[in-house]
Amino acid sequence: MTATFTADDGARDLHVTTVSQTGFGLSWTAPATGSLSWTTPAAGSAGWTAPATGPKFFLRRLTGSSAPQRVTQGVNVPVNGTSATDQGLKSGTQYSYSLFTWNGLQLSGPLIITVSTAPPAGSTNASYVAEPSTLIATAADVVSAVTTGTGVQVVLADQVAPRLVGSAVILPVSSTLPGGYLGVVNAVSADGRTVDLVPGGLSDAFDYYELSVDSFTTDPNLLTAARSASPTAGAPQTAVLTAATKPLSPAAGAAPADESTCDPSGSQTVTYSPSLALGGHFKTKLDKYNFLGASVPTGASLDMALTAKAVGAASIETSGELDCGIKLPSLFKMLSVDPVPMALSLEPTAGFSISGGVEESNIGATVTGGIQVSGTMTLKNGASFSGSTILDASPLTPDVKANGTVGLKLGGELILGPGVGTEDAGVIAGVKGEFNPLDASFSAYFPVGSPNFNLCTEAKAAVSAGLSLTAKAWLNGWSFSKDITVSALNGEWDYPGSPWDFPSGCNTDQPTPDSLLGSGVSKVSDGTTGSSQQWGYEPGLVPGQKTWVLSTGLVSDIPGTPDQFASTDLGLPGDPDLTALAGYPTHDAASYQVTLIPKGSTLHVRYVFASEEYPEFVGSQYNDVMAVYVNGKNCAFVPGTTLPVSVNTINYKTNSQYFIDNTTGTNPYQTKMNGLTVPLTCSVPVTPGQQVTVRIAVADTSDGIYDSAVALVDGGIWTD
Repeated sequence: MTATFTADDGARDLHVTTVSQTGFGLSWTAPATGSLSWTTPAAGSAGWTAPATGPKFFLRRLTGSSAPQRVTQGVNVPVNGTSATDQGLKSGTQYSYSLFTWNGLQLSGPLIITVSTAPPAGSTNASYVAEPSTLIATAADVVSAVTTGTGVQVVLADQVAPRLVGSAVILPVSSTLPGGYLGVVNAVSADGRTVDLVPGGLSDAFDYYELSVDSFTTDPNLLTAARSASPTAGAPQTAVLTAATKPLSPAAGAAPADESTCDPSGSQTVTYSPSLALGGHFKTKLDKYNFLGASVPTGASLDMALTAKAVGAASIETSGELDCGIKLPSLFKMLSVDPVPMALSLEPTAGFSISGGVEESNIGATVTGGIQVSGTMTLKNGASFSGSTILDASPLTPDVKANGTVGLKLGGELILGPGVGTEDAGVIAGVKGEFNPLDASFSAYFPVGSPNFNLCTEAKAAVSAGLSLTAKAWLNGWSFSKDITVSALNGEWDYPGSPWDFPSGCNTDQPTPDSLLGSGVSKVSDGTTGSSQQWGYEPGLVPGQKTWVLSTGLVSDIPGTPDQFASTDLGLPGDPDLTALAGYPTHDAASYQVTLIPKGSTLHVRYVFASEEYPEFVGSQYNDVMAVYVNGKNCAFVPGTTLPVSVNTINYKTNSQYFIDNTTGTNPYQTKMNGLTVPLTCSVPVTPGQQVTVRIAVADTSDGIYDSAVALVDGGIWTD
């Protein structure tokens, strides 16, 4: 078969020159002049004149995606030469125009263009000018649609005109395509009904497209079910997240639940209660023609930000190695429905990697991590995109009983753009790949065997991503399509402040002065907990001597006079053992722990307790406490009793023989503390040659203000 094509004498290049909320400007190119033209008929005339003065144009409009097929159909739009202005339209509404040309004795056309007025402020619909060959399908136009792995196969209804290979088809939201689909026709069946689509870009479907979603968020508790039952057209379905807390330990002999894949060795229990919410903005523009601002032939542009806020605490109790992944409900967000369903999809998972015997709770962090990307593609410069990261984190304070190594990753596979739910996504500019707003680790700061092993945990938190940016545009015959590398989309970035240590300052393994240890002991190891600002070698608490001081505030505040005030709330944790002694919650704890080998059979520890709580808060709940633990047992008692030393047990009216009132300044004491004890000594029997652990601790009680301190005198730990 030989086919011959002959150009008609109609207009060419119908396009939009302006778009507003209430109208359009349109323009086209006139054909060569024919032999006859149409003029207003005179009375009794047939209406034809000669010679010709030029072609006559008729522009008709209908609301929606179906264009007028006859010159008498639809609303007439006045024409001025080769242009027209149509005003008084409704914002955010789709219209179709048909341009007919009468040239000589031939009526040509129509040239068809489908457009949308600019949406009202706050709308998430786009303004656009569709290619004449583009099909913006409705639910009634689609008999069926199935994904093929490389695209979508769609059966079109009888009323839909056959599609051309290379033309664009936009499919609506459906149960099969929860994000809709933008595809390019790759093959058409013999009857024209069945069409194979491959992923397309906005440039395949539109001459002009502009979408501005100023901000979007997903509710961390109401997650859209991207694979759920058929949603209402144009509205995503939501499902309440009911399985956020997932114990990972299966029943004896049972396999893990479908949602998790675990590879345990030994007994293990992990409970994690995460929530994950996405947010950001998405603004994109495509302009094939040099219009809508003639001096700026942009081509295509993108300005987007994507953030994920992750919140959740894990509790872990394991005796062996554990690798575990938890499948979480999908996060799905429609950004725009008309004319192209534009959506965000995240298939989240939480993964744990745990080694060693671990018993910890409140493991995790509250983080907001993300990326922002902006750039343009132009005829002159090609593609130019830049990006940066968005990082904010607040770690939780872990409760550690048995330290170990814990890795925690929360994130998953992300797609942002049209065609969500398919293997690929072709867009002006969009992202796809792996996105993990929380990529964290928790481990003991000190090595196994150190007395501080369980007393200091280091937490690290980062955001990691492996995303690709896909760009596709066409401008005045120039085409561009590629994956673009942006540094902000690939890599790992630590959150500000990472790593953290818990308790704060515990990783400062500051050595104590050798003079602290007296005769008959040799040191194996030692360390401190709390902040490095809470300890030091200071004078004032023992006449004529410096002492190794642990303070609930700043140790530098210890020296001074009682008319000065020592009170700093550091916001640090208390000490569980001291809380039990005080009977109230404790705060700003500081401790020193030393492991010794005694030569003698009796171990002695000589100390002084001082506090700003004297005298006003004696007998109250602000009963700041201290203790001296030898192999885990307290020996710091009021002499001759089993009363632990505290503000309420030694003061100006109780056991006053051991108390020094410093409110008026008592020489030779030079300290801000209003009261303190005389030097006291606790003595404990030990076995020569066997290691002994001594821990001295002090804490505020009920609040973190009005500092207290414990001082160890030189040579104050010895044996005989």
